[in-house]
Amino acid sequence: MTRHKLLASALTLALASVSGCAGTEMEEASQDKIRQATIQAIEGVDPNLIAISDITRTPAKISWRVTSGSRTYACDADGFYRLPWCRPEV
Repeated sequence: MTRHKLLASALTLALASVSGCAGTEMEEASQDKIRQATIQAIEGVDPNLIAISDITRTPAKISWRVTSGSRTYACDADGFYRLPWCRPEV
């Protein structure tokens, strides 16, 4: 392996490692924001009993599903987690 290839490989591994950490932190922050938006949108929901799944992001909209007890909701908010809205699924 040439010196340049070795250096390139080391840099790639280092960037992948840093990217993974940043991605995890961003995902945790996003989960917290979605949880707060859910609590705001569903009146009386117990924050300890909600499970968030099926998160879909576009630049202008975030959608997710929430299960709380025996109820499931489809939720949306704008790309900045504002104006959250959840509707029960049948």
